[in-house]
Amino acid sequence: MSMRHFGYQDKILLLQHGSTELLSLAQRRGALLHKLLSGTGIFEQDLHKPHGRLHHNDWLKLLQNCQQQLNSPELPYLLGGALLNSRYISLCQSLQYAQNLRQAMAQLYYFRHQLFPCFYVRLYQQQHCILIEFKPALGLANQQGFMQTVVFSLLLGLIKQQLGSVCGISLQLQQAASHQLQHQLHWGVDVSFNQSADSISIPLALWQQCFTDADAQKFSATRRTCRQLNRVLNKQRALPESICRLQRKALPQLLNQDQVASALGLSSSSLKRQLSQHNTNFASLLDEVRRDAARQLLQQGHYSNRQLAQKLGYSDEHNFRRAFKRWTGLIPSSFKGMFNFN
Repeated sequence: MSMRHFGYQDKILLLQHGSTELLSLAQRRGALLHKLLSGTGIFEQDLHKPHGRLHHNDWLKLLQNCQQQLNSPELPYLLGGALLNSRYISLCQSLQYAQNLRQAMAQLYYFRHQLFPCFYVRLYQQQHCILIEFKPALGLANQQGFMQTVVFSLLLGLIKQQLGSVCGISLQLQQAASHQLQHQLHWGVDVSFNQSADSISIPLALWQQCFTDADAQKFSATRRTCRQLNRVLNKQRALPESICRLQRKALPQLLNQDQVASALGLSSSSLKRQLSQHNTNFASLLDEVRRDAARQLLQQGHYSNRQLAQKLGYSDEHNFRRAFKRWTGLIPSSFKGMFNFN
């Protein structure tokens, strides 16, 4: 049975899960609605439909139009806050009623296709913190920085709202430090730039701390609404994420392009063409899977380099060590010291 996945032309985004909030913010800053919708498949009457949907290309075009019409660097920060406090988004309401950050993050991850289908995450437990690494589930072109800012603003807004402080939290970003002042002003956390991945580091002490608005009954009610919404928005994944999931399950075997295409119900040429639309390729995704698996195995702390090489499908440990140094700038033994293995 082939795995279901979505692409740019699938209508997997709800207009009332981001688009209407963005349009409202832009219009309050003087942008004209017809210019904001120009070049998209969105019509003004669509905005009032409870389950009106758009595809990802429309969303990217909408972001582009906003940036062209407005000189408003605070827009993604404000959008993150608007999403968090929207009374139309059951998922965001449920986050605020969660018992703690751990439950909120599990809820956001499970239902992320309802709000942020463009990202998926990998989670690592380090000595004193939880590291959540964000990965684009499909190509975001020059809108990736905007969307990352929206996601981090929502998360940090939730933490400030429910725990009263973001002390000890830090962000690691791949982008250059051009937005350093804006990040510091809006987030109030340490941010490092030019990193190998986009991630947020959260102290373990905050992970289980009880939320101010924790309410088990309201959380269950909003969770039920999220489950009902799944009947409208199928729980599908973008193509790059689907490929990574297949490869992770197959390790230490390495699936070739034909095998993956067959599992996804595509021809090999169609798979290659679609990946090029995401600005990636098959080899890069395999490399990403091996890198993430290596980090996860090193968390456990009891594998030799030879064992790691075997588990990741490398012919010998020399090739594994060389790949690991390329991924992290460290040799595996140095990387192990970053984790707590008790």
